[in-house]
Amino acid sequence: MNEIKIGEVTSSWAESHKFCVRYSKTIDSTNDIAKKNAFTEDDLENEFILYVTDEQTKGRGRFDRTWSMPAMGSALISSWSFQILKPAKPHLTALAGLALYQAANSTWPFLNWSLKAPNDLYVDDKKIAGLLLETVSQGSEHRLIVGLGMNVLNAPTDIATSTSLLKNLSAKTPLLGEDWILFLERLFFEFSLLIPNADQELNSTQLECLLVALNKFPLLEKKYATHTEIKSELWR
Repeated sequence: MNEIKIGEVTSSWAESHKFCVRYSKTIDSTNDIAKKNAFTEDDLENEFILYVTDEQTKGRGRFDRTWSMPAMGSALISSWSFQILKPAKPHLTALAGLALYQAANSTWPFLNWSLKAPNDLYVDDKKIAGLLLETVSQGSEHRLIVGLGMNVLNAPTDIATSTSLLKNLSAKTPLLGEDWILFLERLFFEFSLLIPNADQELNSTQLECLLVALNKFPLLEKKYATHTEIKSELWR
């Protein structure tokens, strides 16, 4: 497993689909470089660009929180950059979390996945992944950048509340390469569904799905009872 580099594997998946992919072994921040390049001639020619790396030296989370790095190559460290017609609504942050949850749950349905509002992915009571969404605009051009960090082979050793995918899989259900590819396929599909509706209001199905995913979070002090409560959480 030490020889496997998740960034490299994910880059190969993107290349197999002829997606535009920018892979680096080491980078400061995938979100920062995606924002910097958003309106260059090369990036403007592509509706979707995947930035991926094996090591991120200046990663950050929401509200500029620092992001702890697991062992090099053991995590999915990525930014999924999409062209959008209009700036995204704030609640897209939660919908991206739901997309991640649905992709993971469809690939490994025997694990206890849940969401901590708005978009931290958990297995049982441990965090496994987080998202950072940023919209950048230049005139009439807009890009949605979905930064995703996911602990796959290892979790940061300095954070007791974190876990990894491999740690939660048993000997009977090892981490298979084809399962990782299925996860990436589903994740791209789920993210792609968000793009045409980035500026739209939440519909009842999305709210109900969020209600279920958020209420599965085992450390939740009080469960959400209504769609109104979910909306209130998203706009806090």
